[in-house]
Order: sequence, then structure tokens, then C-alpha cells
Amino acid sequence: MLKFSRNLAWLGSIAAISVFSISLLPAGTAIAQEGAAGEIEEIVVTARKRAESLLEIPESVSVITGADIDRQNIWGLEDVGFQVPNLNLSTRLDGFPNVSVRGLGAFGNTQGVGFYLDDVQLFSDASSRFGDLERIEVLKGPQGTLYGGSNIGGAIKFVSARPDPESMFGRVKGVAGDQGVLDIEGSLNLPLGQGDWAMRVFAFWANNDGYLSNPNPARLNGIAGNNDEDIGSTEESGARVSLAGPLGDNLSAYVSVRFNDFEGPNNTWIRELDENDLQHPNVVPASINPRHERDTTSGMVELTWELDGFDITSVSSWTTTESTRFTDLDQKEEYLLSLIRPEDMDVLTQEIRFTSTDEGAFQWLGGVYYSKYDEEMDSDLIWYDTVIFADGNIDGPLGCAAGLLCTGVWAGETVTEAEETGDVVMTPFEKRMRDKSHLAAFVNATYDMGEWELGVGLRADRWKNDTLRFSTNHTGSDSGTEILPRVSVTRWLSEDSMLYGTVARGFEPGGFNISEDVPDHLPAFDAEDATNFEAGWKGRLMDGRGSASVAAYFIDYNQRQIETQVPAVGAGIVELINNVGDSKQFGVEAEVSVAVSESLSVAVSAGWIEAEWDSGTSVVVGANDDGSPIMKDIGGDTPPVTPDFSWNVSADYSVPLANGMDFIASGQISHNGKYTGLRLSDPPGVSVVNPSFTLVGVQAGVAGENWQLTLNVENLTDEDYYTDVQTFPDFFFLDGDADEIIVIGTLGQPRLVTASFSYSF
Repeated sequence: MLKFSRNLAWLGSIAAISVFSISLLPAGTAIAQEGAAGEIEEIVVTARKRAESLLEIPESVSVITGADIDRQNIWGLEDVGFQVPNLNLSTRLDGFPNVSVRGLGAFGNTQGVGFYLDDVQLFSDASSRFGDLERIEVLKGPQGTLYGGSNIGGAIKFVSARPDPESMFGRVKGVAGDQGVLDIEGSLNLPLGQGDWAMRVFAFWANNDGYLSNPNPARLNGIAGNNDEDIGSTEESGARVSLAGPLGDNLSAYVSVRFNDFEGPNNTWIRELDENDLQHPNVVPASINPRHERDTTSGMVELTWELDGFDITSVSSWTTTESTRFTDLDQKEEYLLSLIRPEDMDVLTQEIRFTSTDEGAFQWLGGVYYSKYDEEMDSDLIWYDTVIFADGNIDGPLGCAAGLLCTGVWAGETVTEAEETGDVVMTPFEKRMRDKSHLAAFVNATYDMGEWELGVGLRADRWKNDTLRFSTNHTGSDSGTEILPRVSVTRWLSEDSMLYGTVARGFEPGGFNISEDVPDHLPAFDAEDATNFEAGWKGRLMDGRGSASVAAYFIDYNQRQIETQVPAVGAGIVELINNVGDSKQFGVEAEVSVAVSESLSVAVSAGWIEAEWDSGTSVVVGANDDGSPIMKDIGGDTPPVTPDFSWNVSADYSVPLANGMDFIASGQISHNGKYTGLRLSDPPGVSVVNPSFTLVGVQAGVAGENWQLTLNVENLTDEDYYTDVQTFPDFFFLDGDADEIIVIGTLGQPRLVTASFSYSF
């Protein structure tokens, strides 16, 4: 704790010096509205649910523009995560997000950070591809006041381009390259005759072979598998259709429907045997290629009434997702243990918002919100008819002898053949129905006093979680009301420079674990909460040619939810979310963007975090002979998935060529700091550290008036890295205890070279 106090004092001094030094730089002219020559163009965001300049918001918000999304082929969550320091974001290998912001929000089955598409929260398919975007906004720190529960770490908003009634236009783009990449997308904006109505359509289809391989090695019985060697192959398609226009003199509507169809790998983990020497192989010798199929249909209706002095906005949405995930849980070529997880999810949300529109000093926003999330999971462990001896040796179907573990499929059979002959033993894993809801009222207001601005906000959020384990008919119900305040103070040093301080609170609801290994009740976990203290500076520099921001923060994080997966009796598995304890986080972030010339612009951003568990925090690491737990004090240790230092440098260059063409080029260097991986199973002395890594991306090409041809290289230096790592039970050596531990990781994208051509009309 003494180390933590010293570092906090040191950090505060550095932050204070940084803020003071930057504030002494010469102020520029008024914020550019049109992005005049040589000036950094103003970025307008809706982080506080009203349109305003990014430089006017008293908290940390990072933006990825639509131009960057297109130029860099930002398709997946990993691409977003590498752009923003202190954001650790990737797609879990079961298709759900892994995300933490400033160390808030745990990887795994907890939500942690909210994902949004046009103000609609995404619960079931946040890792889907969303194209035709104006920008991506990353809101750092708890967003409880305006966004509610499940936003304890922050919010990531995908903002789509809306229909334009002024003219018809469109665009098509094709990408092809290494790893069998073939990607086609298109968008069309179409005015609908009289009345200022318009329609916008976006659609895409993408296919790739991936970079993981199943070598189909021979099993102990000498029979080799016949799986597709491209174990990571993916095919995804989707479409979004939106309409917008007036319904009356002061009433307008925006309606959007989207579809997404995904088929790809599921839990194709890389198996590492030495947590101190990660090898980063790309081989996954599965007995059956793990797959994930997911279909999502979603719709939203936004109605806006423009009244005297304020607007009323209603946002209604519904989403249905059907998902089936199959995992080769033992991660070996033998038929030992697999997992199948059919899951249906239905989400309904409704928000009614009142927003002031006059030009006065007092601005306000308030409303009510309701969400309902229904999920049904009917998953089973699949045991195969294989005998595993205590020394780890495996043999074929010899029958069940004393002291041996019998599973359920004859060696050499496929799963389909085994199901036909009745040789599969299915045991319940997650047989659950969950009904989670939120009902909230919120208000946020600002008062402009000239050089000073005061902001206050408050949300009362009533959450409820009802859970049924239908295999045993056990139920659990938990609920609570959270009060989520927010206070900010802004001091304008000039028209283009301001200091701010903000305090905000967020939370993640509690719930119940579904464990068949605990047959007589549902283990519960409590809600977690965090309070974020942030101080910073924002402004424009160099006569409008640059902008910069710096922020320092301290976070008090209580009752942290951490996912754990531990071996169960009979070599099964128990997957739990536990409240491990409290932690403290503090850090510094800075961003600078400069238009060096009319041809060249450069942006630099960096973030540093230090976090540690509070003194006295303990975890269970084993059991004594009498069954009592063995505890380990982790006070002072670093919580998982908290990269220590990350930074990003990007540059864009454009120069005219002959015949009306332009040469265009851009480059990015992203560094992700080392962090401790999730300790999903934690025997004494076993942990894993994901080393730091640095990725380089470059793009270059030529552009005409309405077309563009570019070459894109991701991971130019072919860096080996994992987007996440964790300890895991070693189900290959099933001996009745399954107490051996290995490391599994999600291998990052190796070097990838693609070419793209786009045409606008």
C-alpha cells in the first residue's frame, strides 16, 4: 500500500505539471466548423446523448473516424482496441467481447463495458460487424448516469451514417488477399421522392480461411482425423436497412433493421504447456473442429418530437439471437471431452428522453429507460467412450473398470456416428433460463457561468435478475437499486482550452452461477461498483492546426467480479463468476493530433495504468484434506487484464499526382503493455503474463475523384502475440482429478497483406 501511495503522489505531480504546461501553449482561433485548410477538423460526438464538440466534454472520449475505419479496414473488435490506449479489446474465441477500460470490466462472461449501435445497447452480438459508420466513440470510465448498469468500465458506441434526403449516392468496396480473404461491401443512399424521406442500405459478405491449422494427427488408435485444415475459417454476412423522414411538422422518425449471419471458429485455443515461455504456435490438433453459428435480427424505431425549447426522443429496440457453440474442450486429437452450447437471446429496450434545445446557459437532459434480456442456455458436456488411466495414458473402449474414468464414444467414430450408435454420454453443464431487467430514471444538467461550467447528473437504476436451472428446477432471484451520481466542473482558460474535473460512478449487476456440480442451490455473486475521479485538460493548439488532451484518474473498484473455471468432481468443469475483492487503479492518458501540413497529419496517444488488489484480498487456491479451502493473500498484486502501458502513433499523407489522382498513405504503430492473464484455475504458483507487443500497419495507394485502390499490410513485422491468455484445466490428462493446469490463448493476427478497391457514385 505504501508503494501505491507513493506512485499515486508521483502520478498526481506528473499530471499536474502536464496540465499546467500544456495550458501555457498558445491558444488557437475559434474551433473550426468546416475544417479549413491546415486546421484539424472539429469532431462532433454524442457521448452525452446530445451533439457537441469532442473538446467540450469534461471526460475522456476517443474517436475513430469513418475515414480511418475505411482506410485501415477496421472490421473487428481487435482493430478498435489497438487504436485506443488503456482500452484492451478483442473478440473472445466464443464470439463475445473481451474488454476492459482502464482495468475496469473483466474479460469473460461479465459485461463490464457497454456496446451500442445508434443508442441501442448490444447484449448478444456486440462482436458482429457494423459497417457504413460515421465514427466509433470510446467513452472511458464509468458511464452509469447516462447509460446505466453494465457500463462500469465505459461505453463503445458505433454511430452509423443516416439517410440523406438531398441526393442519391452509394459506394462499393472489395478486399482480397492472404488467408483466402475475400470481402465485399456496399452502401446506397436513396431519396424517396417528396417529403424529405430517404432510405439507406448497407450489406456485406466476408470469407477467410484464417491463420490457424488443424494438422489432423493420428490418435493413439492410429486413426487420423479428416477435419478441414483451416480450423479458423470464417464466413459472415449482414445487412442494415434504414429509413428516415418527417411524420409531421415537428415529428420525425428513424427506423433501422439489421441482420447478421456468422459461422466461424469457436474456442480454438492455442495450448501452451509452459506459462513462462509462450511459443505462439498456430496449430490446434482438435478431434473435431470447434464451430460457432450465430444469427441475429434486430430493429429499432427512433421518434423525435421537436417542441418549444426541448425535444422528446423515443428509442425502441428489439433483438433476437440464436447461437450454437461447439468446443473441443480437451483441445487434443483424442475423443475425450467436448461441450455444446445452444443459446437463444431476446432483448427489448425502451428509452424516452427529454433534451433542452434553447441557447441559454442552463442545458438539461432527462428520461426513463427499460431493458429486458431473456436468455435460454441448454448446454451439455459430451463424454466419449475412452478410458483414461491415472498416469495419463489413453486407451479405446475397454469398458468401465474400477478406478478408471469412462466417457462415451468409441474411439475412431465421428460425433455423428457416435450419436447414431448411442455411444455419447451427455451430462448437463448449463441448463438455465435468465431474465434480467433494468428500470431507470436519469437526469443530467449543465450550467454555463462564462469561464466556469458546472455539470451534475443522477440515475436511479433498479435491476433484477431471475435465474432458473431447469435441470434441477432450482431458482434464484436478486435485485437492487443503484444510485449513480456524476459531477463535473469545467474551467475555460480560453475559447479553445479548458481544465476539468469529473467524479462518476458505475456498476455491474449481480447474478447467479449455473453449476451442475452444486445441485442443491444456485451460487450467487453480488453487484460490483466503481467510482472514477478524473482531472484533465483539453484544447486546440497552433492556430487550430492541433488538438490535445491529457487526463489523470483514480478509480475505487469494489466487489470485483472475476470469471473462474475450475475442475469438478469426475473431471468435469465448473464455470463461476466470483466477487474476488476490491482494487484501486490510477493512471494517465494523453492524446495529440497535429496537421503538420496540408498533406501530412500525425496523431499520438498513450496511456499508463497501475492497479493493485487491496490489502487482505484472498482467493481460494486449493483444499486441505478435510475439505477446508486453502487461501492465498493477493493484496498488492496486479488484477488481471490490466496492461501497464500502451500507446499508438498514426500518420496520414496525401499528395496530388498527375491526371487528377492523389497518392495516399497511412501508417499506425500500436503498443500493448504486458498484463497478468485471467487465473481461471489458480493452484499455488501458477499464473501467466501476456508479454507486451507492438504492431505496425501500413496502407498505400492511389485515389481518383470517385475511386480508390490501396494495399494494406496488417502486422507488418509479423509479431507473435496473444490478444488474451489464461490458465485452464488440462482435460487431456484426465485422471479423475483434472488438476493439471495449462495456458490457453487467443493467437493474434499474423502478417496479412490485402488489396482493396472502392468506387463511389
